[in-house]
Amino acid sequence: MRVLLFGGTFDPPHNGHIHLLQQAIRAVAPDWVVVMPACLPPHKSPSTTAPDLRLAMCRCFEPIFPDLEVSSWEIEQGGASYTIDTVAMLENRFPGAQIFLTVGSDMLLSFTGWKDWQQLLARTILVVQSRREGDEEQLAAAAAGLEQKGGRVVFAGGTPLEVSSSEIRSGRGRKNIPPQAREIIRRYDLYRPHPTISIEGARRLAKRTLSDKRYTHTLNVKKLAVKLAKQYGADPDKAALAALLHDIAKERPKAELLQILQDNAIIAKGAAQRPVPVWHGICAALLAQHRWGVQDEEVLSAIANHTAGKPGMTRLDKIIYLADMCSAERSYPEVDWLRALLAQDLDRAMAVSLGQNILWMRQQNKPIDPVSLAAYDELRRPYHLEAF
Repeated sequence: MRVLLFGGTFDPPHNGHIHLLQQAIRAVAPDWVVVMPACLPPHKSPSTTAPDLRLAMCRCFEPIFPDLEVSSWEIEQGGASYTIDTVAMLENRFPGAQIFLTVGSDMLLSFTGWKDWQQLLARTILVVQSRREGDEEQLAAAAAGLEQKGGRVVFAGGTPLEVSSSEIRSGRGRKNIPPQAREIIRRYDLYRPHPTISIEGARRLAKRTLSDKRYTHTLNVKKLAVKLAKQYGADPDKAALAALLHDIAKERPKAELLQILQDNAIIAKGAAQRPVPVWHGICAALLAQHRWGVQDEEVLSAIANHTAGKPGMTRLDKIIYLADMCSAERSYPEVDWLRALLAQDLDRAMAVSLGQNILWMRQQNKPIDPVSLAAYDELRRPYHLEAF
């Protein structure tokens, strides 16, 4: 069996990558092709594009070959992505297979700087691809040197299509982006400067994005969140930003929320299988990060978990959750009692509020989020509240 490994950062994937892969397939005639976006490439500067989005863009390779998979394996491992580890995984998965490793011209010339490069030479067949006109002699010399060390090298041939991801990121060459990748770039507004949105910018965004009713609720949540942050020792600016963005995806169609979760499947960690009412918070956090430049993990967590909570909630998580539950326009039967409790004890109010929500969902025969149950079980214990 012949397995062709085509790895890279793919930030973004482009028609040049597709051209190179097509050349390699013609040269090798593989039985299976694995496209492998790296988590952190050890030979390049770290990508600022979320790994999940690079993975989603790599779906553009799927029509090229019937037996092709886009693998999330390196991304799921986290940290620096070393090819020797990926080759070991493929050897274990495909016992006895020949592993063909695609290597661009720049990588071939620096191959002896790779981790465990001697083992890679012994365990794979290199498929060399020129990325620019006029480098054939230099590549042939480098290949000959590796062959003298026991390596096996195949040249894919063909005329290179000179496109670079860095040019696309800088705003040039956008015509060379495949449609599937272009849609991800459009959806998340990638490769444009994204300074972190300001508090005032978040307010304006909420005003133009949300209905009047939802915008009023958002302002009420922000007012209470800032008050609670000052009372309980959290950062008022972080509370304001998280509050203004917490419902920014609330009124988006369910299909759009599902698409966002699918695009970010690794980061979202099974969110699409959780009850639909929690989706908008997770999607709001993903949009805040990818589209509006919010990188503060505490703010993103508070946005994502304001509906269901989570085990190990931070102080800001609890503040945004409770500011949402106790905002000025709320009028459900227990809200005044919860407001009074919140004024005295943040943690107890958090436990009580989660318990109330779980009980209400059970009475209404609505699906109960297991993450919410786990959060409640953790929070209730110091107060000896009823278990569910």
